[in-house]
Amino acid sequence: MVALAAACCLLTSCTSEAPVPAPVSSARPTPTTPPPTGLDGLVATGGIGVELLLATSPPTVFDADSGVRGILPGVPGGQRTVSVLRVGHTPVVLTAQTCQQSSCDPAEVYVYLGLSNPRSLGKAVSAAPGADGTSVWLIREDGPDLCRLEHVALTGTSFGRGTVASCHTLVRVETSHGLLITVGSGTAETVDVLIDPATGRTVQQSPRILAAAGDRLVLGGLTDLTVLDLRSGARKPVALPVPAPNPYVLPSRDGDVAAVDFGTPSFPGTGTQTRDLWLLNLRDGSWQQAPSMPYSTENLKHSGLDWTEAGDLVIDDGAVAAWHPGEPAWRLGKAKLAPAQQAAGVATS
Repeated sequence: MVALAAACCLLTSCTSEAPVPAPVSSARPTPTTPPPTGLDGLVATGGIGVELLLATSPPTVFDADSGVRGILPGVPGGQRTVSVLRVGHTPVVLTAQTCQQSSCDPAEVYVYLGLSNPRSLGKAVSAAPGADGTSVWLIREDGPDLCRLEHVALTGTSFGRGTVASCHTLVRVETSHGLLITVGSGTAETVDVLIDPATGRTVQQSPRILAAAGDRLVLGGLTDLTVLDLRSGARKPVALPVPAPNPYVLPSRDGDVAAVDFGTPSFPGTGTQTRDLWLLNLRDGSWQQAPSMPYSTENLKHSGLDWTEAGDLVIDDGAVAAWHPGEPAWRLGKAKLAPAQQAAGVATS
C-alpha cells in the first residue's frame, strides 16, 4: 500500500568504446566572430550506409547515399507536429495536429515496419523507449485531466492497465535502473525523476536530469555537469568546455559516451545559429570536440542526432554525415536533404 501511494503521488505531481581524450579543465573563451557555415567533411566514395526516418509530415524514409526512399504510408500528413524516437532498432513516430499548448490532443503513435503501413499503438501524450528495446512507456489520456502510465510492447500487447499519472508527466527513457520522467512538464514547477515504474519509488531526483545512460545519469548545472554513477552513488563534476548550461545530451547505444550539443540559436551579437558538438566520456568525464566544430547552420531546430549500432554519431543538417569517435573528419552521404525534408531523424536499424 505504501508503494502504491508513492507511485500515485509521484506520477500525479503531488508536489561504443571511444578513445580517451584529454580532459578539459575550464570553459574556452567565447569567440568574437561567427564560425564557418555548414558542416565540413568528405563525401564517402563507398557511401556511409545510413538510413533515417525523418520527422516530416508524413515521415520520410531517407537514404544518406541515394536520397528519398519513400513516404511512410498510413500516417496522417498536413499541418502536424511530428517527432520520432528509436526503441532499440525500431523507430516510433508520434504525430499530432498542430495546436496551442493548452488545447493539444494526444499524438497518434506508430511503430515503423519499413515502407509498409506502420503498426498503430493508439494515442499518447508522450512516449519513451523501454529498456528492453522492444517496448514503450506511454502516458495515455483517458479523459480531461485524467491520464495513466502504460507499458506497451511494440507488437501492441499491453503489460497491464497501468497506473494513474498526471497528464503533465513526460516520459523520457527507461534504463535498467528505472524510468526517467519529467514531472510537471510545461508548468513552472518542473522536476526530473528516475522512478521504479513498478512501484513509483523515487530512485533519483534532480531539477535537471539531462540524460540517463546505462548505470549513469547526467545532471545539469549552471557551470558544469555532474555524472552520477547509480551503482556506487559517486558524483563526478565535469567542467563545461563551452559556457552553455543544460545542453542537449545524447548517450551512445552502449552508454559509455554521450554526444553533447552546445548549439545556440543566436551567436553573440548576431542572429546566427551555431552548433558545437562535443563527446563526453561518461566513465572519466573527459571531452573530445567533434571535427568541424563549431559551425553556422540554419537548421538548428530542424535537424537531428542519433547513434548507429556501429558506434557512429550521425547528424542530418543539409546532408547526412557520420563520424566515429577518433576519426579526423565527418563522412558525408552523397544525397542532399531538400528544405522540405530537413527534420530530426533516427536510424531505421
